[in-house]
Amino acid sequence: MKPIFNFNSGRYNFWPVYDAIKEYYPIGLRGASSSVYFEYPGIKRLEEIVVDNIHVRSHFWERWSRVKRKWQKEIGKPIRETTYGQAPSFSGYVEVFRKKVNDCVLSKELHLAVSLVGPFYTLFGLDNTTLIEDERYYPQTHRVVIAPTSRYSTYFAPLRAEIEKDFAGYRFVPYFIHRMFIEGLRVRYRDDAENRVYHALFNENFTFNRPIVGDEYDYGTDQWLTGDPSDGGGWIVGPPL
Repeated sequence: MKPIFNFNSGRYNFWPVYDAIKEYYPIGLRGASSSVYFEYPGIKRLEEIVVDNIHVRSHFWERWSRVKRKWQKEIGKPIRETTYGQAPSFSGYVEVFRKKVNDCVLSKELHLAVSLVGPFYTLFGLDNTTLIEDERYYPQTHRVVIAPTSRYSTYFAPLRAEIEKDFAGYRFVPYFIHRMFIEGLRVRYRDDAENRVYHALFNENFTFNRPIVGDEYDYGTDQWLTGDPSDGGGWIVGPPL
């Protein structure tokens, strides 16, 4: 069953995620085929934010490249750039493991993304295999790691600390939230008719429909607690349809 945006309001407050998406995206309007979509004030504003942060070289250096370089020194590993085009985030990844076996390359990549839509960020690991044949590369992601386990644990917590130090007030968006759909959500940099919360906040780098490692309803939720953390009650709420 397709996961639609919802959460336990007696325990968590994820409304800031929905409010940010609603501010910038015209929920219910078609994308490229609708001129009205591009007239939505939020879309215009988001485009300005993306251009200002990513396409103005001096701003990109000051707000991202310089900061990323500092993180590299802290963790002792290069962070490879994945920020691109109209995707509303700064992003990159750390290759935490790589091994070539005959015509295959095994790799583990810890990806990070810092949103331009609101004060949100996330991290996740991708376990990949790349087949090399006739000088062509055929990559495949086998599983997604959503919590600091295995080889990823060395860099997961330090990167979270660095992000929260340099992007004050930003919170980690856990997997069970960013995997959800919002009915009528369209993002301008993707052709897909349906988009998840992750696509609205970050980019296309997360690989869905793969096995996950980690507790999807636990890790990263502590920053979103509200009321009594021991209270398991409350309503399951979601955006109006």
